[in-house]
Amino acid sequence: MSRNVEIKAKVKDHAKLVARAVELSGNRPVLLKQHDIFYESPKGRLKMRSVEENGVAKTELIWYDRPNVAGPKLSDFNKFDVPAAILEDLKTTLKNSMGLIGEVKKVRTLVIFEQTRIHIDQVEGLGDFMELEVCLKPEESLEDGQKIAEKLRADLGVAEDDLLTDAYMDMLKRL
Repeated sequence: MSRNVEIKAKVKDHAKLVARAVELSGNRPVLLKQHDIFYESPKGRLKMRSVEENGVAKTELIWYDRPNVAGPKLSDFNKFDVPAAILEDLKTTLKNSMGLIGEVKKVRTLVIFEQTRIHIDQVEGLGDFMELEVCLKPEESLEDGQKIAEKLRADLGVAEDDLLTDAYMDMLKRL
């Protein structure tokens, strides 16, 4: 199982945050279109993610479990690529067996900074957000990841007051 430490926050100025992430990382941003379908899950969350990058599409099934708390939090996850040949049958099977919760559509600007994925998202129906995903190495602790995430959050100029607890799906369900 893979582990990362995540932070999610509201974004006040999308373009400014992208520019700051690029400046800090020295890497070019990658634009992704993502469509997540969430299924009922007895533990954690289960989503089917369709991603389009430069006109190339792929689909992943992702299970993850993390607490709904503000600030850095540990997320355990598994994911695998879904072959196009079984995609529709798998969607139908998951929908029929588990039930649908909802969908999240977003345009994601991805910037890689060392071991952290900086996501600057424009979420349909919600607005602009940022996620940091610090990919933990096997020898790294939750505390190591929290320190990395907090430092990068501060370096990006994201205020503690802008931190969020919930997933996009949770926020959309409340609308």
